[in-house]
Amino acid sequence: MFNSKTVATVSMVTFALVAMSGVAHADANVITGKVIFKGNAGDYKRKVIDTSKDPNCKKAKTKIGSQKVIINKKTTPMTLRNVLVSIKDGLGNKMFPTPSEPVVLTQFGCQYKPHVFGIVAGQKLKILNGDNTNHNIHFLPKKNQEHNFTQPKKDMENGKVITLVEEDVFKVKCDVHPWMGCHIGVFKHPFFNVTGKDGTFTLTGMPDGTYTLEAWHEEFGKQTASVTVEGGTANVDLTFEPGA
Repeated sequence: MFNSKTVATVSMVTFALVAMSGVAHADANVITGKVIFKGNAGDYKRKVIDTSKDPNCKKAKTKIGSQKVIINKKTTPMTLRNVLVSIKDGLGNKMFPTPSEPVVLTQFGCQYKPHVFGIVAGQKLKILNGDNTNHNIHFLPKKNQEHNFTQPKKDMENGKVITLVEEDVFKVKCDVHPWMGCHIGVFKHPFFNVTGKDGTFTLTGMPDGTYTLEAWHEEFGKQTASVTVEGGTANVDLTFEPGA
């Protein structure tokens, strides 16, 4: 895993009133930004994964490309997909409700969807098999309970409620299909987001304060940046620069 020094570009913080009366509500605070890739994109070309060992996977309608490093080359500057951005520090001992709706992890086309996602500690996790083949779900946590079970038929879901209680970022793999893998981040709060095709992230509803943001990527490691938000919106970019 690449561990670089922190390279964070913090842009100007813009404050905006969120009520006609001029009273700013703490739960209206927003932190936005993007995760920049500064390096040679040619060193990280996506490879098509060979799924021929399982005929049902081979029949998948779309080719499976490696999810490990996906660079959004059409953005300016280039950005990274599948980066988990969260508040690492600054919330103190504040408590937040656990969402009642479960997070859903699907096995479809012989890959996990989503590839990277976050969940609040104590929130239910539902895992579905969308393929007409046998899948195995094997958790590899550092702090949470390990789970290892199979879903041999299409449309099956986990028979027991899965909850993760400790803050953690870990891998889930399929022992049947070795190319399958995803990553779960567990947090004590709901302030996390994963970058997509445009490399951006948005965190909403934080109280006023100064926070340390952390960007986690499975290949490039972690980056951090400090940002202050009070009654409005703040923007902060984080940069991964391999080889710096």
